[in-house]
Amino acid sequence: MKKTMMLVLTTTLLGFGSIASAATDYRNCSDKEFAGRQERSCQSTAKDRIANRHECPNRLSELGPDARGRFNRSSEGRGGRCGMNGLEEQLGLSKHQSTQVKELREKQFTLVVAERKELAALKRELEEKSFTTTPDRKKIDELSDKIGQKYASLAKLKSNHLTELVSILTPAQRTKLQTIRDARELGRHGGRF
Repeated sequence: MKKTMMLVLTTTLLGFGSIASAATDYRNCSDKEFAGRQERSCQSTAKDRIANRHECPNRLSELGPDARGRFNRSSEGRGGRCGMNGLEEQLGLSKHQSTQVKELREKQFTLVVAERKELAALKRELEEKSFTTTPDRKKIDELSDKIGQKYASLAKLKSNHLTELVSILTPAQRTKLQTIRDARELGRHGGRF
């Protein structure tokens, strides 16, 4: 029974892995083509959406601060009142505050990208160790602990970033930021509590 169950489980997981690996490769697309595909992603196949989800962070991490900002504000990116410009408008930041916030966000982005890359590598290693015919439980537990530590590190980075961000804002801007964040959270969960 155990061997049969492990065989079925392994076959199923390998099948999902092959779907993800066979997904469309967007690395050779121009930024404009990639952005166009993002806009149509709701009509895409699951395979294409998976490929898109993996490629988007890679593209953004390769861009410099100015190019990343242009991508987020352009009609090819998220556009609208998203990104830093939308936040500046909504909070009514001064030029000095905008400069401080931009520097803070760039610092945060650099730190988070590095942590997430390390987290992804640990997850891949954990999967590899889990798929062996004789898994090393000690190594798996060690990797699981390291993954947990990375998540804790990311949470600390986010908390530190928010603390620094709030220190730049006036009391009225802090209240407005909290209102924006609350509205965003409600939107993510469909307004359900």
